[in-house]
Amino acid sequence: MSPKKLSKIAFFSMLGAGAAGLGVYLFDPKDGRKRRSRLIKGTKKVVANARHEAEKSLRDAQHHVVGGIACLSARLRAEEATDEVIVERVRSRMGRVVAHPHPIRVASDQGLVTLWGPVARHELLPLLYKVKATPGVKEIRNHLTAYDPKEQEFGASRMESRKSGEITWSPFERLLIGAAGASAAIYGLYKKNAFGRVLALAGAGAMAGSTMKKDLSSSLAFTENSRGFEVEQTINIDAPVSDVFEFWANPENYPQAFSHISSVEQIGENLYRWTVKGPAGIPIGWEGVITRIVPNTLVEWNSQPGSLIANSGTARFDPNYDASTRLHIRMFYRPPAGILGRFAAELFGSDPEDMLRDDLRRLRWLFESGAIRLKQEKSAEEEADLLKMATT
Repeated sequence: MSPKKLSKIAFFSMLGAGAAGLGVYLFDPKDGRKRRSRLIKGTKKVVANARHEAEKSLRDAQHHVVGGIACLSARLRAEEATDEVIVERVRSRMGRVVAHPHPIRVASDQGLVTLWGPVARHELLPLLYKVKATPGVKEIRNHLTAYDPKEQEFGASRMESRKSGEITWSPFERLLIGAAGASAAIYGLYKKNAFGRVLALAGAGAMAGSTMKKDLSSSLAFTENSRGFEVEQTINIDAPVSDVFEFWANPENYPQAFSHISSVEQIGENLYRWTVKGPAGIPIGWEGVITRIVPNTLVEWNSQPGSLIANSGTARFDPNYDASTRLHIRMFYRPPAGILGRFAAELFGSDPEDMLRDDLRRLRWLFESGAIRLKQEKSAEEEADLLKMATT
């Protein structure tokens, strides 16, 4: 038997074994129904996200076409734009290059545009270039104050830099790049020669790149230098900031509120062993350390080197005017197999962003119902009833 036939037999044998294993997993008499439900839910979410992105791209393309026609019409009629129109044009373009355009002030006097306010140092030149290229702008007076985002305390200001590795293409630009990549890939496959294969590979890369919201390293999350995928959630809890902080500063409390955390055991000073429920309920463990604590303000943590799921994050606590607490979580995680591991987690209903959102809502319920704040005053039976209600 030729090596080519042997390789085909081996491939189809592996494929059949994988299909058989998946069938056993999904149709297990005990947990098969729950697993199929998670798989269906994850598949629906992936399809819904794809539909949403497609609709957003088409809507953005329509806006670009209408805007382009309006600009061309205005130039052909040689109309002089009013100062109000120029200011709106500048502000609309600022969002393409500045992470936080709201603190920046814009004024126009017959095309003489004045800018003042804070802007990240690396965003200053792109901003000036965009403003200069805005129709109707004749001159720029730059009174902007540049700052270094690395020196800003996370959460202390709205003036944070763009999220790590974020690609700032508009939906319309993504649509154009994806369409061009698809055309190149189809044409390359049609040519059936060396040049065609190279063109098809490049086109496929452009198609994949058009779907990425972060750069390649951040999207794949394979490399040790990559911070991984980002998850960010904010919630208001009707409880004093000291109580919420006290709960969060002690990770051994987390299994009370977070359904995906099986246990957290302290094994050293600020060092903990975590066990969580991974995709399909498979337990996953690692060791993590609390790296920084600012009382009633901040908790930062990081996993130990070599952890199966590398992760790091920050929890910030801000008191509201009504004595409630604003809890803001920003974390990064790097699952095994990078983007493939994340895709598998989404399919099996274990998407970290969904879990964090649901767990924070449960945490809020527990605080506002008194299950956590009055924990020591309740009997074990009353506490169990409250926790049971929170899970239903």
